[in-house]
Amino acid sequence: MTTRTKRLTSVTASAPTRIDLAGGTIDIWPISLLVPGAITVNLAIELRARAVVETREDERVTIVSRDRKRRVTRRLPLDEDDVSGPLSVVLRLVRAFHPETGINLVTDAAAPAGAGLGGSSTLGIAVGAALNRLTGEGLRRDALLRRVMNLETIELRAPTGNQDYLAALNGGLSAYHHGADGTVREAIPLAPGLEERLVMAYTGQPRRSGYSNWEMFLRFIDGNKTAVRRMESIARVAREMRAALRDGSLDDAGKLLGDEGRLRYSLAPSVATPKILAVDAAARGAGALGVKVCGAGGGGCVVAFAREGRRQAVADAIRGAGASVLQAQPSRRGLRIEYAD
Repeated sequence: MTTRTKRLTSVTASAPTRIDLAGGTIDIWPISLLVPGAITVNLAIELRARAVVETREDERVTIVSRDRKRRVTRRLPLDEDDVSGPLSVVLRLVRAFHPETGINLVTDAAAPAGAGLGGSSTLGIAVGAALNRLTGEGLRRDALLRRVMNLETIELRAPTGNQDYLAALNGGLSAYHHGADGTVREAIPLAPGLEERLVMAYTGQPRRSGYSNWEMFLRFIDGNKTAVRRMESIARVAREMRAALRDGSLDDAGKLLGDEGRLRYSLAPSVATPKILAVDAAARGAGALGVKVCGAGGGGCVVAFAREGRRQAVADAIRGAGASVLQAQPSRRGLRIEYAD
């Protein structure tokens, strides 16, 4: 049994979301093992998810989501029937940490819901980290990742990859190498000028990542030759993206992002919506070297990689196509326990 430390009364945690630059979907087990040389490259960004948890003197659990404007209340101890309905994945996390007293939990996510930036996974890491500290359970980072990822898989009833949780924990620009012994992070220095090349935009259409990923997953596991070849091609592009970013070859990185985007559109019919294609075409016409959907596609965000000096023109073109440009400041730090007493 875990020995718990002296109870804290309040903990605040936050974690960054991410832009997946190349190699998304191949971070899902067992695709991550079956595709040779599987690598996922992503950039953590300062659209953070935040969780504030504090003890209360009764046995009630109150969860408030500020961004979704939802509120739920339950009574301890939580059982399986208590984790359904609004904010169910957060309730699952609370139940997994077995708080010994009631708690107030307030969450806030800067990324739009369904944006394809790993927002729900990032929020899970922030909530899990805050509960881990508050209860004194003492999970290490790898165990925290595993618990949050498995609970989200149960919630989605579909496989989920690990890149969102890894970016939330580690921050920075990273290449994640997937292999038989797990996933190993390689930190990549931020090349000068990278931030000024990226334009991220929200299409206004939330997407269901579980559905799109499940469709891709089934095609691959069923041995669809086209799906297998395209996954292998995505892995190749991700390896080349890693090399380009390490060398600071931003024009090459931008073209590779576009290559990954075109491959992703072909993985499943649900990936590219008319709005995504319109934003893609507008960005390219204004000087983007490459454009791709964020996450599994089917809505959410797109990221464009502008030619040098064309960032503003690309952003204006994307707005003209009906999408909202979001700030994409790189986050050099991952999970933060911002305050505890």
